Parts: sequence; structure tokens; C-alpha cells
Amino acid sequence: MANEIFSLDSIRSEKDSVSKGLTSLEWKKFKKFEAILQASDLTRSEKEYQLTGYARDSLRILEVKLVAIKVLDEKNLLNRDIAENPSYYSGLLKKLKASEIAPSEYLFLEEKLTYINQEAVMKKLKWSTWLNAGLLVLIVILAYLFLRQKNGQSNPILPELSKQETLVRNLIIQGKSNKEIATELFISLSTVKSHITNIYSKLNVANRQELLKNSTGAST
Repeated sequence: MANEIFSLDSIRSEKDSVSKGLTSLEWKKFKKFEAILQASDLTRSEKEYQLTGYARDSLRILEVKLVAIKVLDEKNLLNRDIAENPSYYSGLLKKLKASEIAPSEYLFLEEKLTYINQEAVMKKLKWSTWLNAGLLVLIVILAYLFLRQKNGQSNPILPELSKQETLVRNLIIQGKSNKEIATELFISLSTVKSHITNIYSKLNVANRQELLKNSTGAST
């Protein structure tokens, strides 16, 4: 991998195009950089980084840049570099369109920019869709928890009363006196009072008024 050759010799059409408008100085600078890169012991990723950096930052003539970009495309490095530096390539395309270079020479770049931009928009749209779906699920969960808490507050679970205590509580809610409760349940008045004391304690109330208030809506 370290000895991989980075050469423009196989791209004859690009060389023909370059020869029409390049200054010999810029061309020599590019060839010199290429030779140094070829002879170096850099790793493949380091060579790719150097090559893309030179193509974007070191060259000043549009036609040289265009050839260098075609080299990146041949080495399957262009798409990644466009994704990492979209503003640079958008600006370069505008300059190419304003130049006298034939549109067919940079059509490949224009098509790649269009495709990559559309792909980026689709990714953002997909991310936005997932985000909206996640927010909707969160809202549903929060609404469920809110309603559950509200229902729990509206219908508090009563402490467990014995069967006899439940009967006494229900008769109190109906407005029965202690004597009436004793008569209806066939128990002594003292037993009724004992049950009422236990009911008040379990339900945390102090008198009949509080019991009636807290029992509003409770099943009888």
C-alpha cells in the first residue's frame, strides 16, 4: 500500500485539456508534488489526505484544479472530500461555470454535487422523521403517565377495612346514627363505637364530616 503509484499518466484526455491553458509553473508544481508523494513512505490514508489537500488548497488555476479533482474521482476519493468540504466544491463549481472551460469538462462534478446534496437532504429528512416520531412517542407516554397519576389522585386506594368495618362505614355515609347502625347490624352500641374508632384511624379522619368528605364518590 505504501508504494502505491499516484500518477496522471493514464488520464490522457485530462492532460490534453490541461495543456491548452495551464502555465508551465503550476503544472511543474503539481508534477513535483506527485513525484514526492509517489516516492514517500506514507500510508495510503496519509497519501489520500495529502492528495486531497493539494487538490483543494495548493492549486490556483481552474484547469489544474479540475484535473486534480478528476484524479481524486479516479481514486474514489472525491465523494468523501465533497461531503467533508461542500462549500469549497460549490464555490469551485461557480467559478468553473463563470470560466471559459467547456461545461462537459466539469459536468461530472456538477452531477456529484447534486447527488451528494440530495443525499444529505434525504438524511436530514430521515433524521427529522425519526425525531418527530420519537417526540410523538414521548408525548404519548407523558400523557399516559399524567392521566394515570390524575386518576390515582381522584380515586385513592382506601386502606383495607374489615367486612364489618366496611358495613359500618357505608351506613355512616348513608347518614345512619350509631344506634341505628347497631340495630341494623345486630351489634351493641359499644361495638359500633369500636368499629368507628378503627375506621377513623385507618382512613385518617377525625369525624363523620371528614369521613363523608373523603368518601365522596367511593363505592358503597
